[in-house]
Amino acid sequence: MKTQRKERDPRVRVKTVKTPLTKSQMIATLQRMEAAAFLELKESERDYGTDASFTAMCRTRWAGINATLTALGIEQDFLLPDNQAATAIVLERIAKQRTRFTISADE
Repeated sequence: MKTQRKERDPRVRVKTVKTPLTKSQMIATLQRMEAAAFLELKESERDYGTDASFTAMCRTRWAGINATLTALGIEQDFLLPDNQAATAIVLERIAKQRTRFTISADE
């Protein structure tokens, strides 16, 4: 007995397979993910404080990505826009702390 060939259902789409990423594309993607997670962490610390539960979630997410980068021997890309924005937030916090310390010391 011969099996019948099934007709393709026109309502079902066939998934196309993208070409695999190269090693440099994978590294760049991981670095962008780490930079975005770090920016989210620093924004959360600035907006909600370091002890907030959302900040703890952001810190855990960033730490996981950062640990993956470290395990693979990939360095952070500090020239990415997200990393530069996060660095600006850190510098603002340091400037505020210095101002507070200077005012306290003068009194």
